[in-house]
Amino acid sequence: MNSWVLFMLLGTFVGSVSGLFGIGGGVIMVPALLFAMKKLGVSSEHAILMATRTSLGVILFTSLYSAWNHHRKTPLSIKLLKELVFFVIMGTAIGSFFVRAIPARTLEGLLMVYVTLISLKMWFGFRLDKNKESNPSVWGNLIIGNVIGLKSAFLGIGGGTISVPYLTWKRVPMTQAVGISAALGFFIALTSTVSTLLNPMTTTNLPQMTYGYIYLPGVLGVLTTSLIFARIGAHYAHRLPQERLRKAFALVLFLLALKSITKFFGVF
Repeated sequence: MNSWVLFMLLGTFVGSVSGLFGIGGGVIMVPALLFAMKKLGVSSEHAILMATRTSLGVILFTSLYSAWNHHRKTPLSIKLLKELVFFVIMGTAIGSFFVRAIPARTLEGLLMVYVTLISLKMWFGFRLDKNKESNPSVWGNLIIGNVIGLKSAFLGIGGGTISVPYLTWKRVPMTQAVGISAALGFFIALTSTVSTLLNPMTTTNLPQMTYGYIYLPGVLGVLTTSLIFARIGAHYAHRLPQERLRKAFALVLFLLALKSITKFFGVF
């Protein structure tokens, strides 16, 4: 299959899922990109880096688009965004600096664990009760911001699965929490992309049009369809049985993680 077609199909799936369930596409995009990179003949040593860096290259544009649309409907709290952005950038920069020192097998293992946890969260629908204090503290922002940045730099996934629960726990309205999370995703992706491009690759044996482990056809292919299908997915989000869809998607994520785990340990 032509690589452009492969990534456009991936964008269709990622965009639809993101629109339907209101989650960042990274959680499904990175495992799918990892599979695609290996299909293109990229070695396991470099496939995980290409998957995570390419995912963040896509998030750079999708998060900005999402944040702008949220801001147009409900102006975001710039004060709260500024408080979190600095710490998120700090964590992302640190993570981007160290990610290449982590063995590819370890990164794949971390990705599997994370996808498994997200699938369980979606299946059981865990939610935190709102905190008595309504204002996120500086120390809370410091810890959460750095955790979000480090996790995103390592796994190529936006911070929504942490930032949205944290902000709603701190009694920030959901509309604000989702919009701020999208805006943070832009700064995560920007920091990671700049760090990646400034840090020379350790190999030249990669597909053409790969820059700093970012596979440009992958970014453009996914973007071509994901933005369109995200809008279509959002349109149908309120018309379909959400509970069944949520559990169906959780099951798909869990099976994807299970398949990766069995392959990781050489079971099948």
